[in-house]
Amino acid sequence: MINNNTKVWIFILTSSLALLIAGYQLGERLGLLIGFFLALFLNFFVFFYGESRVLAKLDAKRVKGQDAWGLIDKVQKMSAKLRMPVPAIYITPHSSANAFCVGQSWKRSSLGFTVGLLQKLDDKELEAVVAHQLCHIRRLDTFAFGVTSTIANSIVGLGQFLDNFLPYNLQFFMPLFSPIGWFVIKSVVGEKSFFENDLMASELLENRHQLGEVLWRMEGLAQTQPLEIPPCTSHLFMVNPEGFNQKNLFLKSHPAIEVRLQKLMGYYPI
Repeated sequence: MINNNTKVWIFILTSSLALLIAGYQLGERLGLLIGFFLALFLNFFVFFYGESRVLAKLDAKRVKGQDAWGLIDKVQKMSAKLRMPVPAIYITPHSSANAFCVGQSWKRSSLGFTVGLLQKLDDKELEAVVAHQLCHIRRLDTFAFGVTSTIANSIVGLGQFLDNFLPYNLQFFMPLFSPIGWFVIKSVVGEKSFFENDLMASELLENRHQLGEVLWRMEGLAQTQPLEIPPCTSHLFMVNPEGFNQKNLFLKSHPAIEVRLQKLMGYYPI
């Protein structure tokens, strides 16, 4: 069975090779050179832009020194259990209750927590959130999720840009390109990724019920207070951040909470 990260590398290599072949077919040596630079730009964009884009969009501030919620201590302890470097910790000034993780490797990764999450959850619940997000990093899901997010966002963004030239606020390219963005994400980010990570986090906590209750509560909070996020990034979050406000159902990535809890705990409701 091919894992997520292998799929990502296959996708990147295939797309780069396609740009080279297309360039050569259209312009021979000059086209090949242009294709090479386009492939180079694609890889640079994917590996260095995605993480900073999400953090900047959410106005995330890195936690250093004072830490009223004890996040640094929780992340350090859980990271030690997983035998991985301690990621950077960020807080975003949003009332919505959610968490996310980004990064291309164990050594270069970040955890993000909304203020709403920190205010609404107690220490035990925050511990479950930290464990869940660290497991995503440990499994290298952040690499696969981040790459697909950046590529899909570029495709959907191109559709939005082209629609700006159409009269009467018509939308033609956005609906046309959205399924392509969905395909890019779904080719790597399947529901199985969420199920496996939930299970790994529950084993780290040694308590499935603890994680199940947190997922159930966060899902409800996300529905009532959705979070505005960059396009094609919802799968980076612990629960669907857009809730019922999600406009583009093509890009819905999280499995239904009922199925998720059934897979984790063996029963639903909790």
